[in-house]
Amino acid sequence: MTSSKTKPLYFRLVNDEVRDNCIKALFMAQQDSDEVLEVVIQPAKRKRSLAQNRLYWKWVSQWAEHTGDSEQRAHHIFKYKFLVTIFYRDDAQYAAMCDSVKVLKSMDREHYDKISAHVIRQTSTTDASVKQMTDYLDQIERYCYANDFTLTIPDELKWVRD
Repeated sequence: MTSSKTKPLYFRLVNDEVRDNCIKALFMAQQDSDEVLEVVIQPAKRKRSLAQNRLYWKWVSQWAEHTGDSEQRAHHIFKYKFLVTIFYRDDAQYAAMCDSVKVLKSMDREHYDKISAHVIRQTSTTDASVKQMTDYLDQIERYCYANDFTLTIPDELKWVRD
């Protein structure tokens, strides 16, 4: 019998073997459960690439050095200014959570500040798609340029921006 605390199974159908294992898991789960099961089939969401992440951290380092801030502070500022907005735009649940936090702003500023800072800390580029990360990098590059600083791109990562 399946419990509601059972973790869901995820399969990325990249070849016939994985597909066959997925089908087997589906049949076994159905046989072992008295509950109605839900199956969701959707296109895979491509997470940001490792190359995008490397470029991002190079830029965070460059901006931190330029401003005299720590890399963690620069990272936090970029997430606050740009990544939160991108996730708010693209993810209805994230947007609803942000809207709930905003309600606190006029009611209890101290709690709002603590919770919003926590939301920003928990917001991660790891959750960004390739498209979202491209948008994020674009906004960071424009922001730095508008603040009289040109970010450099190492030769081995130039293809990331093309």
